[in-house]
Amino acid sequence: MTLDECTAHITDPRRDKNKKYALSSLLLIIFSSTISGYDTPEAMVEFAKLKHEWLQRFVTLDSIPCVETLRFFICSINTEELIKGFEAFIQEAGEGDIISIDGKTMRGTRHSALDTIHMVSAWSKKHGVTLTALKTKDKSNEIKTIPLVLDLIDINGAIVTTDAMGCQVKVADKIRSGGGDYVLQLKDNQKALRAEIEAYYHKLIREDFANITHDTYEEVDKGHGRIEQRKTHHVEISDWVNSARKWCDANSLIRVERNTIKGEKESSEVSWYLSSLAVDAQRGADAVRSHWGVENNLHWQLDVTFKEDECRLASGAAAMAVIKRFCMNLLKVNDTSKRRLKHRVMASAIDDDYRAKILLSV
Repeated sequence: MTLDECTAHITDPRRDKNKKYALSSLLLIIFSSTISGYDTPEAMVEFAKLKHEWLQRFVTLDSIPCVETLRFFICSINTEELIKGFEAFIQEAGEGDIISIDGKTMRGTRHSALDTIHMVSAWSKKHGVTLTALKTKDKSNEIKTIPLVLDLIDINGAIVTTDAMGCQVKVADKIRSGGGDYVLQLKDNQKALRAEIEAYYHKLIREDFANITHDTYEEVDKGHGRIEQRKTHHVEISDWVNSARKWCDANSLIRVERNTIKGEKESSEVSWYLSSLAVDAQRGADAVRSHWGVENNLHWQLDVTFKEDECRLASGAAAMAVIKRFCMNLLKVNDTSKRRLKHRVMASAIDDDYRAKILLSV
């Protein structure tokens, strides 16, 4: 996987009179800087000055562009063209994959209460990469954006998970029509359905789950000074749950009880999920846990390693958000070692040969 493969379809947004630097030169500066931890136009210019000789190995670059040139170019990039480049990472269908769709607010773009940018990403557990990402104005608009994200990826044979914001009838319909299964978290935005699901579950307990297929699975994790026990109960849904009838192929509910011990403190919480899956508690637990994992595997890395929350670009923030996800993908796909992501970024900043390998496969 190379930078050229991911960006070959990008058209130059500049007028001819402004094309002092080739499109390939600007893209290489931006991507090589970002993948090395330098993600502002000012830092990119300094990085390009330090690595001018290295850049000239691959592109024609007699001089280094100024800060405003890079800022204008980033803000002018067609984000939809950038997003299309995600197709280069995954060539096979989603069969057997768990795809988590979740949103992340870019806090640094909060210049007012109305203009904070929110990115909705699709994360593949199987491949460990971002499959696509779309911008939305705020978290409430995730409802409209999730179906658009689903249109961009192959979900046939995959399990798609969302948080409560994505628990919508239209989202379930879209997933099933695409050949996938869904595991959607139930919270107060679906009060009637959640109340009926909980009542149904307690009814089954009283009846000892007579004539209802159900399965349980337990996991225990220990680390970071705490012990967490998770009990997953996967239960078939019957016609008793009237509210579930409008949900396409709603076959089961998943109840996850988490008990956590940290020092002398104990806590417990219960989460509910609606699913099209046939009853299999271990499979259900894997889907639920995979969605929690998107926080560590994507959002946390974007904030800690790539400092996404510190992005202050106004119109170019969405483009930089996509570029950072590209860089994460390239680091994961082209470096199969066990070194941590932040150490890969450090290596890219220091080692010219490593950076060339990750970006250009040379």
